Amino acid sequence: MKFLISFLLLQSITFAACLETTTKDIQVKWTAFKTPEKVGVGGTFKKVKFASKLKGDSITSVIKKAKFSIDSSSVFTKNSARDMKISKFFFKPMMDGAKIEGEVVSMNAKKVVVLFKMNKKSVKVPLNYTVSNNELKASGTLDVLDFSLNSQLAALNKACFAKHKGKTWSDVDVVLMAKFKKCK
Repeated sequence: MKFLISFLLLQSITFAACLETTTKDIQVKWTAFKTPEKVGVGGTFKKVKFASKLKGDSITSVIKKAKFSIDSSSVFTKNSARDMKISKFFFKPMMDGAKIEGEVVSMNAKKVVVLFKMNKKSVKVPLNYTVSNNELKASGTLDVLDFSLNSQLAALNKACFAKHKGKTWSDVDVVLMAKFKKCK
């Protein structure tokens, strides 16, 4: 009987420490900028896949091994004409197709570094993060020119010249958010 009680107590501690998230509880948001006044345009992606298991004994243990891929043609800004232009002129012409990959390569108490891969270039992007109420929020900025996306940015600027007043910025703010809950 003592063994059974010890086993059940150990199991309850193990399960209480297990946290998980699912792809529907994760959002990848971005804000790009247009016009000389640097007006933000926000969006997300509808198709994000994770190669790694989204379960662990803590949020940081899950994040430390996270790998993901994004079908960038699934761009969503709540404006279908804009989505089509972003997809056609910016993402589809990338050398490795309309795909973005990411992998967490390091993490400390304040920053998570994600190796983003697109247009056959890999760039480490530091993201500041917080964890509160079982929710992780990581944010930072990447520069599309670091991925040799100069011609894609120029093509998008040309396609949107009037609405952008001739200026499409190369920096993009990214926010990754994940809600965690106790494992089932």
